[in-house]
Amino acid sequence: MNSTDNIFFIFLSGTLFITIFVSALILFLIQYKRKQVKFYTEKLEIQHRYDTQLLQTKLEVQEQSFKYFSEEIHDNAGQLLSSVKYQLYNIKDESHEENTIQRVTEATELLGRAINDLRNISHTLNNSFVAKAGIAEAIEKELTYIHSAKNLEAKLHVSGEIYNLGNERELLVFRIIQEAIANALKHAKPTAIDVYLDYGSAMFAVNIHDNGIGFNRNENKSDGIGLDNMNMRADMLKGRLTINSLLERGTTIRLEVDNVKKQQL
Repeated sequence: MNSTDNIFFIFLSGTLFITIFVSALILFLIQYKRKQVKFYTEKLEIQHRYDTQLLQTKLEVQEQSFKYFSEEIHDNAGQLLSSVKYQLYNIKDESHEENTIQRVTEATELLGRAINDLRNISHTLNNSFVAKAGIAEAIEKELTYIHSAKNLEAKLHVSGEIYNLGNERELLVFRIIQEAIANALKHAKPTAIDVYLDYGSAMFAVNIHDNGIGFNRNENKSDGIGLDNMNMRADMLKGRLTINSLLERGTTIRLEVDNVKKQQL
């Protein structure tokens, strides 16, 4: 073997070695990258399961609190006020002074309104009532109370053929609507609130619109607990929550849930 052949053999061997080394390095990097991606994916899944369980626990605690307050209102405050109303009736029947009768009558009417408002609050706080009555009736009670207590227009609009979303899903939707209305009453100073339920074949949608002062979300450093709660519940529904607001033009909160008849929580 002459020197030229030696050089060629060394070059060929070196090239082959480098090729094998580079190929092995590439395979090693690919496997390493796959393991990284797998580890990261598993980490995200674990975090997602943890967040979901934490969210479910938080919502369950909230619902237990709502149920407790509902029962307290019904069993204690409601019955106490009913007893006071009964006593007022007795005073009215026993009195012979026209002025006293008139004042007792007015007090009895106001007390009756307070009892009805408390009853509506008790019902809409109780998840059993929402499950039994359905979203539409529960919202009607909520809006009736708001109209009575806050003296503003509050209307429900329903389009499409009403169908049941499932107890858990209906409760989540109702709580989102409740939270949206509470936020509007607290911050927006509206004179009217409208709730729209759209029962589509492929998508269920809710719009909650108020004609209040609106706000600029770009200037808000934090959406607040109320919007956080709505977003958490929307995530549980696998839905989309959007908020559109214009200063002095009001706010519309929209919830969309796809394939509601097929989904299961």
